[in-house]
Amino acid sequence: MSIKPISKILIANRGEIALRIMRTCRKIGIATVGVYSDADRDAPHTRYADESVYLGPSPSNQSYLNIQKIIEAAHRTGADAIHPGYGFLSEKAEFARTCREAGIVFIGPSPESIEKMGLKNTARKLMQQAGVPVLPGYDGEDQSDETLRDNIFKIGFPVLIKAAAGGGGKGMRVVRSESEIEAAIESARREADKAFGDGTLLLEKFIESARHVEVQILGDQAGNLVHLFERDCSIQRRHQKIIEESPSPAVNQDLRSQIGEAALSAGRAIGYFNAGTVEFILTPEGAFYFIEVNTRLQVEHPVTEMVTGLDLVSLQIDVAEGRSLPFTQNDLASNGHAIEARLYAEDPANDFLPQTGKIIKWKLPEDIESLRIDTGVEHGSEIGIFYDPMLAKLIAWGPDRATALRKLGYALRSTVIEGVRTNKDFLVSLLGHDSFRNGTAHTGFISDHFDELCAPAGSSLLHFSVIAATACLFHHWHQSDELQAGLPLVYRNNPYRDPSVKFLVEQNEIQVTWKNTGADFYSYSIAQSEYFFCSFLFWLNRNSETLPPSPSS
Repeated sequence: MSIKPISKILIANRGEIALRIMRTCRKIGIATVGVYSDADRDAPHTRYADESVYLGPSPSNQSYLNIQKIIEAAHRTGADAIHPGYGFLSEKAEFARTCREAGIVFIGPSPESIEKMGLKNTARKLMQQAGVPVLPGYDGEDQSDETLRDNIFKIGFPVLIKAAAGGGGKGMRVVRSESEIEAAIESARREADKAFGDGTLLLEKFIESARHVEVQILGDQAGNLVHLFERDCSIQRRHQKIIEESPSPAVNQDLRSQIGEAALSAGRAIGYFNAGTVEFILTPEGAFYFIEVNTRLQVEHPVTEMVTGLDLVSLQIDVAEGRSLPFTQNDLASNGHAIEARLYAEDPANDFLPQTGKIIKWKLPEDIESLRIDTGVEHGSEIGIFYDPMLAKLIAWGPDRATALRKLGYALRSTVIEGVRTNKDFLVSLLGHDSFRNGTAHTGFISDHFDELCAPAGSSLLHFSVIAATACLFHHWHQSDELQAGLPLVYRNNPYRDPSVKFLVEQNEIQVTWKNTGADFYSYSIAQSEYFFCSFLFWLNRNSETLPPSPSS
């Protein structure tokens, strides 16, 4: 096959992945074109690109999902290739086909491969034909409630209902009893139709305490295909990954060889080239079953890059230019251990609800050896409602898992973000949990340990915040009281209950009670927790009259 060098790449994406692709392009001397919406006019990726093109309003369907505008931007700037990143149009066969018809190189697999894996029921059938293990399930055309119900009983509880046309946790429901069937089918179908425009469902046996293990594959257009070992992505919330690592603590060398060969069989079955990922469920007994093929670069690809020393984006470009892979399977090796944590603007205590706001402080850790940070935000960035709320990916490498884990925990604790709520403390708690540290955590880990992971850190921070507010009010009230000099704070000449104040925090009432415990020390009580602090001296500004008046005795 002839080699056609690429001179300019339009990155049809935003945020950290757009920046990550642009950095590789700059290293290898390829010009870049960024695209942006109203929300991203001053975003880092917009400024970093050699040139940028405005797509339209902030909603994705008017900007990053608008195929025609992206093709026009490529023609206008003379870009001879488009990299889709992940998300948005990256797994749309129509987009890959439109690029080809427009004479633009699509840096990814063929539209035919994307199409074959786009529908999970079709993918299941292809994998069965290729001899790749699949879970017991139903992927038939008859989508009546009665047929789905009958097959749920045939499979046996628990059963996972999945949207055939999409992923990301949308249209997924676990059914554990007969009473849940009707509502689960209805809600899964409705959600799938809304998210993907296709309400087709498939059924699979749900494996309790399973692990999510995926294999990175890479192929060229001459038919050469290799795997770049596995990643363990078992730590998930709402069916979406937040921690990824390689190698998997649950995979030994024999299993690694088996699952790697299965991934290659899956790739060959669809004539795959470029970068892709084959996902599997791993049972506690060590059996593995096909889930899906992600026909794009994964969010967690840096984990593989850290243990192999390869630049997957550079290799993607090589393949798109028509070059053969520069190595065979026997040339590849995994070195050390890498762990990635996804830092999100979200509230773990509120079902991981995405958060919005302006970042007023942004300080990332420095001087940590073998720590990589991929981010698309900075000090002053606005986190809005239109896009995924991921702020950064922190990836730590070490010669062994314990070292990588120590580095990542330290890096997260050293990260300072103000202005928007994040999952940072949740991640720190998670990395410190015994089940994660000993490598036994599975896909149900977060739901099984949610209160343990979320409540302690969250409640302590909330308690300290409320106590600080109480102390501030306390000092203000004392300053305004007409007491004789020298009398201690909260002085009474007759026994009475300890003073208290109530706060309304996100519709929850929190009462703080305090008392003097001697000298300048005070005890603050919230629920069953008691805290001891030295008295605070607050310099109140002239707006102190806006504070509420002292409670009457």
